[in-house]
Amino acid sequence: MYDTFYSPDYMIKYQNESLKRTQETFQAFVDAVIPRTPGLAEEYGRIQFFGALDSHTDEYIILSLNYYYIPIAEPTAEMLDVAAEHLVIMDRNNRLVNFSRFMSGSAFAAIEPSDRFRAITLLEQMNGYLEDLPVPFNDNPELVLYTTSTLNRFTMMGYYSEWSGYGSTRLATPNQRKLEFYPFSWNQIGYPGPSRGYRAFRTEP
Repeated sequence: MYDTFYSPDYMIKYQNESLKRTQETFQAFVDAVIPRTPGLAEEYGRIQFFGALDSHTDEYIILSLNYYYIPIAEPTAEMLDVAAEHLVIMDRNNRLVNFSRFMSGSAFAAIEPSDRFRAITLLEQMNGYLEDLPVPFNDNPELVLYTTSTLNRFTMMGYYSEWSGYGSTRLATPNQRKLEFYPFSWNQIGYPGPSRGYRAFRTEP
């Protein structure tokens, strides 16, 4: 199965051809969900500064969405951009827009993090522009809702799993990945890492 979805040729294609706009959109998404937190770093230590961008969680989402039988990372990013465009057109954004980036790059990345959530809410409410969404999302509200909820799950999975610890091998096939360092997200939450079983849960003395 992994040979089908994670072949070396696919990985090369992902690294060389994945559109900058798609990457920008997913970077904006994960940064909104798990941002850097300098305030927490001051209070609890430097380790609490880091966020999803530092763990390359956007790459995890792209690979996961392209794991489907029909890769959907690019149309999903386009769907988020369309949602951002409609939010601005409807004057529903609460913060200023980076219009230079809005016109030439990712519209979703051009709006402020709080407005990114508003754009997604607008999208999930199906406010009359489903026909403007890319295939396979156009006029497919069930798939839209499924995918937006999946993005949240993938963000948490990518950030709190061992993904970032794979370091330079994270884009290799699963059997070629190596845990190069302890993921900082584990340190943030005090997770000690995998274990054969913790004493408190063992039945033997």
